[in-house]
Amino acid sequence: MAYFKPDRKDFNHMRHLILVGGNTDEAWTKEDFAHYVTHLDRDGQPDDWLFDTFAFWHFKSPKGGFLYSDINIGTTRVGEGNFYAVPAPNPGTKEDWLSIIDWYFEPNIFAHALDMAIEEAEQKLGKREHKVNLVITIPYPGPLQTQFGEIDGQKLNFSTTGQNLDMATRQRLKACIWFVDEIIRRFNEKKYRNINLLGFYWTFETVYRSWDIDDHWLLKELYNELQKRDMKFFWIPFWSSYNVHLLEDYQNYYFDCAFLQPNYMFYKSITDVDQAAKAAERCNAGIEMEFYASLNEPIQVKDERLKRFRRYLEGGIEFGYMTESACAWFDGGKAIFKLYHHVDPEERGYYDDIYEFVSGTYKVK
Repeated sequence: MAYFKPDRKDFNHMRHLILVGGNTDEAWTKEDFAHYVTHLDRDGQPDDWLFDTFAFWHFKSPKGGFLYSDINIGTTRVGEGNFYAVPAPNPGTKEDWLSIIDWYFEPNIFAHALDMAIEEAEQKLGKREHKVNLVITIPYPGPLQTQFGEIDGQKLNFSTTGQNLDMATRQRLKACIWFVDEIIRRFNEKKYRNINLLGFYWTFETVYRSWDIDDHWLLKELYNELQKRDMKFFWIPFWSSYNVHLLEDYQNYYFDCAFLQPNYMFYKSITDVDQAAKAAERCNAGIEMEFYASLNEPIQVKDERLKRFRRYLEGGIEFGYMTESACAWFDGGKAIFKLYHHVDPEERGYYDDIYEFVSGTYKVK
């Protein structure tokens, strides 16, 4: 087959999607977004456009409930040592889901800040040909949540406590549809001038089914509901043979667009980006570019961070994904902002390297 193509009209010309968020201790402002919407010169002035699609995601809500699927109670990363994942112990309630919606649409941060950053950049660069895309993460309806809250007169229970798996899964779906409709309603109310609501992102990095969780059925039904609303559905799975198997026919079941993580940035046992690149090309997926400035996780190869990221950039040339594929970007939370302001010239140089890669002009250093 081929990579998921960039610049597709039915995806409002999406080429490079950047993940925005992480923890709820820091909002994103217009100044933050300026480093991502545009490439800034040494004087802090925009000289070209940079990312065209922004995906908002957070582990927890401002009220403290988990919006993510699971946590690691071991001391190593997945696939290494004593890694042990368990369902998020405090899954979000309706109030948590509402609080993240409220936060994303507050004045002067997140969606509004992104809109303003584009507005200001256009004063220097001229009007963009296409609006910048916005993608919102659907919170994971955690299976330990027995008292989510009430929707349409029904008190929702996501667990199999006191009910069968089918009943629990239908209530999880009901909450996800409610969230999607509330985001669409809020977005339309704001009438942003420079942003297009492109769709939604599912963060759980595999498709899971057990005796008390059925994400397969949930995702298939949610996919259909999003198509009815003319919204795209995104997924960024980690590198594994099972996930590659799921990608082989993913667009007929679960998602409109997927980006495969090479995970070369994080694992000693993964020695290159080549396998992920070839699998993504075979499955009509894109590639995720992985980078971080600082990450509080037990990574064995942290001293190789810059060297490994250089390989992602070079791999884009060798395997063609720099120009032939849409790309997603994980930067660990404002890493690109930090690169621009870094005092180390080597670190600072990666800000310009990223711009060259996004513009398709990067050459092997």
